[in-house]
Amino acid sequence: MLRSMYAGVSGLNAHQQMMDVTGNNISNVNTIGFKSSRVTFKEMLSQTIQGASAPQDNRAGTNPQQVGLGVGVGSIDSDMSSGNLQSTGKTSDVAIQGDGFFVLRDGNNQVYSRAGNLNFDEQGRLYSSSTGMLVQGWMADANGDYGDFNAQTIDDVTLKQEINAQETDSVSFGKNLDADATNTLDILEQNLDLSAGGNSDTLEFSLTPVEGQHNVWDFTLSGAEITTNIAGSGSNKISGTLITDNDGEVVTFETSSGTDLTSGFNVNLNGSSVTMDALVDSSGSSITNINDGFLIAQNGDTTKNANLAFDQTAVRNIAVDVFDSQGAKHTVNLELEKTANNEWTINENEVEINNNTVTNVLGGSDHVISFDSNGNIDGGETVDLTFTPPGPGTSQTVELNFSDMTQFAGDMTANFTNVNGYASGALESFSFTETGDVVGSYSNGLTQTLAKLGLANFSNPSGLLRQEGVFQTTSNSGDPELGAAAQGGFGSLAPATLEMSNANLSQEFTNMITAQRGFQANSKLITTSDEMLQTLVNLKR
Repeated sequence: MLRSMYAGVSGLNAHQQMMDVTGNNISNVNTIGFKSSRVTFKEMLSQTIQGASAPQDNRAGTNPQQVGLGVGVGSIDSDMSSGNLQSTGKTSDVAIQGDGFFVLRDGNNQVYSRAGNLNFDEQGRLYSSSTGMLVQGWMADANGDYGDFNAQTIDDVTLKQEINAQETDSVSFGKNLDADATNTLDILEQNLDLSAGGNSDTLEFSLTPVEGQHNVWDFTLSGAEITTNIAGSGSNKISGTLITDNDGEVVTFETSSGTDLTSGFNVNLNGSSVTMDALVDSSGSSITNINDGFLIAQNGDTTKNANLAFDQTAVRNIAVDVFDSQGAKHTVNLELEKTANNEWTINENEVEINNNTVTNVLGGSDHVISFDSNGNIDGGETVDLTFTPPGPGTSQTVELNFSDMTQFAGDMTANFTNVNGYASGALESFSFTETGDVVGSYSNGLTQTLAKLGLANFSNPSGLLRQEGVFQTTSNSGDPELGAAAQGGFGSLAPATLEMSNANLSQEFTNMITAQRGFQANSKLITTSDEMLQTLVNLKR
């Protein structure tokens, strides 16, 4: 009879522990990274009243007769499944999607956690807000590279608060120079009403750019009267070629028969001669550049003229900022002029640095960039630009790389594509990536990969020991395997989110009901056994 009472007592104890575990799960329903537990029961030792017997002769065997001695707690298992993710918008929050634990340093010991509410202390060290323990990972070098991800190199994750200035030594250029780009030569106005000896005529001057040639125009000068003889041609109409350089200087101004008109020519008006000054300015003085005055005037009378204007439109100006060794910014302005078909030139004496023209910075000569017939660069891929910034006061050389440029007919898009070097910068913010990289953003506009969070995995994560909100290894959990997120079986990270508790309230309330009913039934067992004992005692009366 007493055995049933003790069985009831064991049931009370077991269901009380079940209630304790359930209560702990419910109390941690809002604890980030919390892993719930469950209780399983096992039958305690049974008392054997009669053993089993084997069949013999014509009699069957008998089964053993045993009386159970109650129930005990078989195990308290941890549910290590992932909880739901909660978006927080806080850049220092991060959650693990999949397997793995954050690695924390507690003094000289390593502990593990799924709670990703992290922050940085005044020394720039990443720590767990819940425990104050330092987060472990691997620091990146200046190029954002890591060594091996192992236990020997893992260390505190520390943010780099400032980035020192780096001198620019390379600028890359790319995209397209327009193969159809041409300079323009326009007739602004003309008044060539000529008269002499009672004869008169009105001449007409026209220009047509020669397709496929650079700075070359066909011209025509014609009179209305058939008796007019222009430049000794015996005709009232002459044609020829006008060629300039990129600055508007006249190179060639001659008729198709080879007559040079640059020094002037005569026009015979039915026997009366008129002298034309081919290149004069507004005062009648000789010039060579079209933009300095008029192209044609009669006997120094600049009211009788053909006024031309040259505009250098086959040019691409590219401004790029470079930095000296002390982080000061200098703006370099390069002017790429189309000087011939498939040829662009940077004038040695027209490079500007900080809006000031600086000479002799390209090695003593103009730099020519040439292209083949397919629009690909085939010469002048690189050139060194050397100047002396005022701060450091020492010579600085920057390689200009044009190898990625093309020349096709189309938009003029050529520009710089990559510039190394930068000014010094202070840390403004940081963020995590899905692969565990810690990326810092600095005031100089630079982002730099600073570190990678370390993750730990275990053969038996349920074998970890809970202690003050973190997990510790045990002899049954296995040694930790360290690695980076999103590789080698480790889960990826979800930035700006937290992992919620995986406690299931519906399941916990159900467990609470079954624990209550089990406790109630075991208490009833004790009272019933007591009543039976009372009946037995009353037999004496």
